[in-house]
Amino acid sequence: MNQPKQDTTIDGYFKAGKILFGAFILGVINFGIVITVLFFMDVLPLVEFAPELMIYFIAGSIIFFLLMTYLGSLIFNKKIAKVKSSQDFAEKLAVYREGKLIQAVTLEAAALLAMVFVMLNTHIIFVVIAALCFLQMIRVFPKKAEMIKVLDLSYSEQQNLNNPEYDLR
Repeated sequence: MNQPKQDTTIDGYFKAGKILFGAFILGVINFGIVITVLFFMDVLPLVEFAPELMIYFIAGSIIFFLLMTYLGSLIFNKKIAKVKSSQDFAEKLAVYREGKLIQAVTLEAAALLAMVFVMLNTHIIFVVIAALCFLQMIRVFPKKAEMIKVLDLSYSEQQNLNNPEYDLR
């Protein structure tokens, strides 16, 4: 059976990472579009929270957003600290991408929870929290300049990083 050829170049590395990270962002956007359509069709809100319970949903959503933001950054930083002194360039890049994807997953979880709360009760604070999650996802999107800085790449590694045809094998 023929296996598809895996692109092991720097260009392929970035393409795969952008596709994966972008998928998480598009998931949030798509869910936001669905909620917007349902809202304008007067389907939302699905339920009304009791006013005395609303503060718990708001606090829970804010705490979850802060926790997921912190957790994603913590895991990313721990992974980077472990690989920073490695001599294996490909390993450094793989760990960087893995850490960035973990950040995306944690932020997507917080955004989706806030969006579910928007569906249940259209309070504006849940929209704001979902928007903050989305903006944070955009902020932590993988970038070469950040990669060079956080991985403390040597000059030769930076040259390899800027060569789209460099093979990581």
